[in-house]
Amino acid sequence: MAPTALSNRFINIVAAAHSAVAVIDTGIDYLHPALGGCFGPQCKVAFGYDFVGDDFNQSNLNPMPDEDPLDNCSTSAHGTHVAGIVAANATEMTQTGFIPFQSFLGVAPQATLGGYRIFGCAGDTATTDVMTAAIYRAFDDKADIITMSVGGAGAYTESSDAIAAQRVSEKGVYITFSFGNDGSQGLQTGGNPSISSGAMAVASVDNLHAAQFYMITPNNERIFYLAGTAFGGWQSNVQSKIVVNNPPGTPNDGCRSPTLNVTGAVVLYAFNNGDECGSAVRCNLAAQAGATGCLIYNVGAIAGSSTIPSGSISMADGSKIIAIVTNNPSAIFTFTNSQGLAPISTGGTPSSFTSIGLTGDLLFKPQISGIGGYVYSTISSFAAENQRTSNAYATQSGTSMATPYVAGTLALYLAHIGNPGPETVSNGCQTNCRPSFEKVVNLFQSNAKPVNIYSTSLLASVAQQGAGLVNVFQAIQATTSISPSQLALNDTLRQDTSYTIEVFNLGNKTAVYNIGHSGAALATGLQKGSDQLLGQPIYSADYAIVDIQPTTIELDPGKSGMITLRFQAPCNANAALLPIFSGFINITNNVNDQVAHIPYAGVVGDYKNARILVRNSSSRIVTGILNSNNIYISNTQQENLNLSNGTRVILVTAWASRIVFVEAVSGENQVLPSLATSYGYISTQPRQAPAFYINLVRNTAISFRSYSQSYEITWLGLVSKFVSNGSSLWLETARLPNGQYKLRFSALKHFGNEKNAEDYDIYETPTFNLIGSSTTTVSSTSTPSSNATESSIATPISLNIRELLIFLNLAFLFY
Repeated sequence: MAPTALSNRFINIVAAAHSAVAVIDTGIDYLHPALGGCFGPQCKVAFGYDFVGDDFNQSNLNPMPDEDPLDNCSTSAHGTHVAGIVAANATEMTQTGFIPFQSFLGVAPQATLGGYRIFGCAGDTATTDVMTAAIYRAFDDKADIITMSVGGAGAYTESSDAIAAQRVSEKGVYITFSFGNDGSQGLQTGGNPSISSGAMAVASVDNLHAAQFYMITPNNERIFYLAGTAFGGWQSNVQSKIVVNNPPGTPNDGCRSPTLNVTGAVVLYAFNNGDECGSAVRCNLAAQAGATGCLIYNVGAIAGSSTIPSGSISMADGSKIIAIVTNNPSAIFTFTNSQGLAPISTGGTPSSFTSIGLTGDLLFKPQISGIGGYVYSTISSFAAENQRTSNAYATQSGTSMATPYVAGTLALYLAHIGNPGPETVSNGCQTNCRPSFEKVVNLFQSNAKPVNIYSTSLLASVAQQGAGLVNVFQAIQATTSISPSQLALNDTLRQDTSYTIEVFNLGNKTAVYNIGHSGAALATGLQKGSDQLLGQPIYSADYAIVDIQPTTIELDPGKSGMITLRFQAPCNANAALLPIFSGFINITNNVNDQVAHIPYAGVVGDYKNARILVRNSSSRIVTGILNSNNIYISNTQQENLNLSNGTRVILVTAWASRIVFVEAVSGENQVLPSLATSYGYISTQPRQAPAFYINLVRNTAISFRSYSQSYEITWLGLVSKFVSNGSSLWLETARLPNGQYKLRFSALKHFGNEKNAEDYDIYETPTFNLIGSSTTTVSSTSTPSSNATESSIATPISLNIRELLIFLNLAFLFY
């Protein structure tokens, strides 16, 4: 449910002082009575800005900004849901259309909100420049906290919005960003800008209970379902039989047309991690086949069909329905639009969707978790009508929900200390000043609560949960402070010999601290024989050995002491598979038994030698070039490629890389691939841009959300090179003449130096014969000076690493 219980414990605190929370999102329906019903200085939604206007979308990137951040046109009402999690007050709602299933408060109901709209009504795109501008505008508007549940795939922190967050947080504003919802794709699936050093990257833990609609079995037993967001659930009591499409529930169940006659019935599908399609495909296929409803089990929130009622149910309830239908195929179920409070079996454990770290440089992300699975909150009246629900509230899931939850706890913390302004920020703050962002992160991380993997006794990997579930009660009452509050151990070849931690006694009594260790599950993301990371890491009870000196320390009030930690990798870890080991150093205060902890994470093995370019994968989608039959060319025979109609070049990365490029090189065999003569970067279509990429995110075995199976280039035999006459630099594109060539793929290794050829993972295709080519220069970008020469054909150039550095600042223009 909504975080009412959290707020009730802080009624006196939040009444004492208000803090301002800026929500950067789709805008806010401030007309919702639970969000104040108005906009302006005397309202709950007191400030904000619309950066884009209603019509901003993927095909219209021309913003039409204005002063009003109202969102009453998006079907998701994402920003309104987020705002309600922070500060809704839905305790005395009497207005028709706004009466919640159960009265609730947001985490910090006395907080003031700012709404910054960065999406149009379509809600399909937001640009980095707009997000960056919104962060700076929120700072200028005196926000105390900025929360943004928006982002994209990214493993490195150079984006402008990530940099903006860093700068703003240094000025005393606390920032929370969602880490991402791509956990079903395995390790290193977090996103930008959450990996910024200036923001808390927030992971998600499932709620214990949720407001859900329910259906009634022939045995008069309730089965709860989450209504699909595209069409909604059932609008009235409807009786129907259920057709189980595939009782064994094998992978991709429902990704093709139904296997049975579903006309006039509700169809039930299974969902499995790694499936090639989602709920919309399944349920719309069911509708096309004549089904009147669609249910999917073993999955959380879904979109579902756009034309028939849809819902999602648990694995256990799916199995229950299958058993009933197997026994009696004509059994009648009653589908209702009534709600109840449903227990969530996965409650208190990491959400299945929450993205997994670490960053591309093995930095510590995510940092903390919030409640993000099955959260009930406000939506706009427009979204309620679109979702066919009678009141403007909905249950949604995502790190998008966990992030404002953590932002709300930060608002409670600021209220507790009297909300000193950002201008008072100080790292050594004692009284009447705002603690620095770094200090608050330390406080919240060291007092978070580590959680287990669902249905196991294993602590979830720190790469998945960060320091654990936020615990603002303990953070506010903390008698212990730790610095640093997290340890990114790098890989075992680059790990420090020892780490020093400072422990502070914040209490008013002398305390003895006992220091111990709790290992978290080893997360193995690779399997033998495949370069591609697994969609679901293999978790095992293999823990690091930690030498702690001393294991007991006595501190007087206001004093600090040092402890030294030495880490030894788990004995059973396979270094070739680069598993992530992690855990918690626990520091227990014997005065009040309060436990503070330090999360740590590192990689077993040599991360630098991880294979970036995929040559072997169970999906059979690998790096290479395809012939006219869409088959990878091989060394079996030298193939003729006529590129006049284009051929498919496939680039597949197992891990993120800072620099990746593809060149056409001489077909002559060389002792080392890096020595082959380069004719330039192959030119992509339709933009004729060079295949040169910076900060490229990894591919995944299954395309999902922010991640794709491969990067595909349509190649017509064109190559591009940067040309300089000393004063100007331009891009020249030409067509290769007939001859023998290879393609050379190069990806900078982790921790690699772009100046060193040895620091690149290099793959060359087999030699092929290029035929049917002309020899005409195709185009040049920029305008060379009068003394520049222009070649009519592509002549060999030596693209060494030093030359790449010269062109690096220009290359991003063609990304």
